[in-house]
Amino acid sequence: MKTYLLTVSTPDGNRFHGQVLFLSLRGAEGELAVMADHAPFITSVLDCDVHIETAEQTDLYGHTQGGLLTVAPEGVTLLAGDFVWQDEKS
Repeated sequence: MKTYLLTVSTPDGNRFHGQVLFLSLRGAEGELAVMADHAPFITSVLDCDVHIETAEQTDLYGHTQGGLLTVAPEGVTLLAGDFVWQDEKS
């Protein structure tokens, strides 16, 4: 499967930067999934769980309290006010 560059960034720095197969989260219009060659768009992101499948086919899970998602030909960026990996939750 084809991959794309994903960056998850917070005010404290990047929480993820790498090649992925898949991203799913909750946007302003509902649940969405992004794969390689997705049409470009920008949407707000709601408080939600985030699922990332890396190029190595490893599933990563996190949570954001909201932000902005930008999908562009050069890559996908999630700008989040806060992002916590599932294994970091207390």
